Amino acid sequence: MSPGLPPVCISIGASACSGGWGVQGDLKVFTALNCYGASVVTAVTAGTYRRSDQMLVPEHTVRSQLDVVGEELPIGAVKVALLPSVGVVRLVTRWLREHPDLPVVVDPCAVDSHGVPHLTPEIIAAMREELLPRATLVIPNRFEAALLTGKDECVDRDDMETAGRDLLHRHGAPVLVTGGGLADGSLDVLVALDGLRHFTGPTIPSGKIHGSGGTHSAAVAAGLAKGESLRESIMAAKLYITAAIAAAPRLANGRHVLWHAVTVREQVIVERPVG
Repeated sequence: MSPGLPPVCISIGASACSGGWGVQGDLKVFTALNCYGASVVTAVTAGTYRRSDQMLVPEHTVRSQLDVVGEELPIGAVKVALLPSVGVVRLVTRWLREHPDLPVVVDPCAVDSHGVPHLTPEIIAAMREELLPRATLVIPNRFEAALLTGKDECVDRDDMETAGRDLLHRHGAPVLVTGGGLADGSLDVLVALDGLRHFTGPTIPSGKIHGSGGTHSAAVAAGLAKGESLRESIMAAKLYITAAIAAAPRLANGRHVLWHAVTVREQVIVERPVG
């Protein structure tokens, strides 16, 4: 690593003009958690709570960005988010296979927190077949977990556990199913080769906040880049996203946006092995 350079994280995904999610949000997370952030943009989007417009970046330009960051920076971890075409899924996966030692956190970006799909069945199939087996950790929300496993819904803890086990069995990568919006609080379910664990924290009464899933996964990637274990990274990310939601500023329209520069203080986050 270059003298004085913090651990390096790369965000691969969409540019989001609002700054609350996408590579802009990830770069804020990396800086807040003492990492150097860089990005590979796969699409340019317009919108804050919904995508009103989107332009895909040409595949050769995506590859050029990957080559530049790979050559110029000592990458410590990679977060992969929106891959808007089958070609880009294959291109990014091929590059990741060329760097087999890099920790990779995958946020599928397939379904939003309202359950609205973003990706075509063909893209989802390519992710299942090529990208997910390369992941160090896959972090779907409960709607994405249902979609990726072919279930109609994922509405409670049991559903989350079943979906996580299914994904681990199919792809071999640990899975953290996030349960935002559940009636019984803020529960995330980790399914890995060493068993099942629950991560629970306080429920913050701030309503829907767009970008929380992407921020959460970026925080896990930051922990891995710093050499933390997977469980340590997940715990630290849970603390960070809970604090970022609690500190979310309120917009004039009544909605909230994450505050990525939050100072994380001690909170009651519980990790509990199951079984």
